[in-house]
Amino acid sequence: MNELPLSSEARELEEEPVHADDVRLRWNDFAHGRGALMLLAGAGLGAFFCPWVEVSLPEDLVLRGFDLARRATWLWGGATGFFVLLPLLWTRRTLSRLRGARVIATLFSALTWLEVLFLLAFPPRRGMVPLEFDWLWGLYASAAVSFAATLVALRLGGSPAAPPPRKPVAPHEPAPPPNGRVLH
Repeated sequence: MNELPLSSEARELEEEPVHADDVRLRWNDFAHGRGALMLLAGAGLGAFFCPWVEVSLPEDLVLRGFDLARRATWLWGGATGFFVLLPLLWTRRTLSRLRGARVIATLFSALTWLEVLFLLAFPPRRGMVPLEFDWLWGLYASAAVSFAATLVALRLGGSPAAPPPRKPVAPHEPAPPPNGRVLH
């Protein structure tokens, strides 16, 4: 009898409990920073298409983040980061996987506000042709959304739960052997 495999009921009884961090979340569970970060990623993509710069010289025009990225390709990083965040967060369905994506989610979230800081610190210049421009609300909105998303991404998935407690062994009972068989 000892050589027969366990029945399905016996296997279910012997299975170890699933750790709280490995319990699969529902597809529409947006707690633990998942929903907030997805919402901020969508807002960041929307702010990318808002007006960022108003140029008054050499010609009058308003440029969105999209228009600037077509001219300076390094500005695609922030929009791409927000775009990639959406499926990244959608597919993370356990707390441990959300925490595993915390570093890359923080990096993707921070790209836009780092780009905005770079634009503000080193504004574009022209050689002989004068260039006059003003930064518009879309640039600041993108930076604010990106900064908020970075703060949420730093706490993505929350802190790890404590492992489930083990059943204590009474001091007068010998501990069970590791392989489950008694040798005497």
